[in-house]
Amino acid sequence: MPLPSLATAADAVAYGYSLPEASAVALLTRASVRIRRAAGQPITPSVVIVQLAVDGGCVELPAPPVLEVQSVSAVDEDGLLTELTGWWWDGQVLRLGTCFAHRVQVTYRRGWETVPDGIVELTCQVANRIGDSPVGMEAGIRERAIDDYRETYAAEATQTAGDLLPGELTALQRELGERCVWVVGTP
Repeated sequence: MPLPSLATAADAVAYGYSLPEASAVALLTRASVRIRRAAGQPITPSVVIVQLAVDGGCVELPAPPVLEVQSVSAVDEDGLLTELTGWWWDGQVLRLGTCFAHRVQVTYRRGWETVPDGIVELTCQVANRIGDSPVGMEAGIRERAIDDYRETYAAEATQTAGDLLPGELTALQRELGERCVWVVGTP
């Protein structure tokens, strides 16, 4: 099942973008896919499973925001898991109490219940750019001509037509923070 768009046509209007009514939903969906791909981490709430090193009885969970820690297991040298009790999440760090494990596997729910305004606005911006892109540019057409009229697209424009532009990537990174999660499985 596809994930929901990160913005709506009403959001685009609120941010001052005028997407074509007939294709607004499709453009926002395409923009959302590109933003999720560039993010490299979940934006909408999802459950992730990570294995992390323990440092002083604590574990810092990557890729906040953490909504809920569901389970914690010690990982031995052979990769066998032993469920732990007595741990607690203080909102910043997972504290393991008297656990002496060197590595743990944590299952937790992370993401944003409400998509941050900066990501909503960026989604609208990318959808607007996609809608304004000449038809052939995304297919890799570098130049086209009709009679004495000629259009030439910069090589950089055709290379980034299917992805986010550098400024869009920077805006996304500002919203998400540093990417630092390695997902080892999904439930």
